[in-house]
Amino acid sequence: MVTSRYDRQLKIEQIGPRGQKKFGESSVLVIGVGGLGSFVASELVKAGIGTITLVDFDKVELTNLHRQNLYTESDVNEGLEKLTAMKNHLQAANSNVKIIVKSQKYSSDLITDKYNLVIDCTDNFPIKYQINQDCFDHNMPHIFATCAGNQGQVMFMKSQKDACLECLYPHQNIAKLGLSANIGTNPMIVAITGSLEASMALKFLTRPETVKPGNLMVIDNWNFDFRKIHVKKQANCPICGGNN
Repeated sequence: MVTSRYDRQLKIEQIGPRGQKKFGESSVLVIGVGGLGSFVASELVKAGIGTITLVDFDKVELTNLHRQNLYTESDVNEGLEKLTAMKNHLQAANSNVKIIVKSQKYSSDLITDKYNLVIDCTDNFPIKYQINQDCFDHNMPHIFATCAGNQGQVMFMKSQKDACLECLYPHQNIAKLGLSANIGTNPMIVAITGSLEASMALKFLTRPETVKPGNLMVIDNWNFDFRKIHVKKQANCPICGGNN
């Protein structure tokens, strides 16, 4: 008897053969393959997503290894781009998935309707705001996440009817946000936050109607605190305010 590589997830009631078929037919854009992106890409590829497009432009560095899944000392010593190293590792784990790499900085023309979902794994808030704007303009479902120190945050935005990143964090408040380069990063919060992004993605790709947009998941892995906060659409939001 031949056992499917997806045997264990096929046994999950909420996935099953129907969900697995949807995975195989899905196309996902992952922006950034650092801490969050390396976990997200790894989980989606192993789950059997049909096509995954990865966007990044950095090389693998020694300081990446404590928190960025799959990269190795060999990747650092060879001076590999993250995309090259990531594709090598992911394709070795699942040769059935089509992995497309785009070695570039983020640009708005990356957001097109050929994707079922966009996953923001960047660590740059100006870029996050631009992704938010572009996904809103295209009415494209996307998942936002950030993590630094011991805290991670994840939120799903489905359409122009939902609260967006500007509703959550207005531009003028960006200076108040802790960034990884400034306050460090607990590697476990990267794993937890990235896994939540991937879990949200897999749920959306199988049963989109069950994923509620606008719920911010906040995790503090030092104090083992997990919260869900509903983010309301703000009437004065420069992106989505006044849109219903």
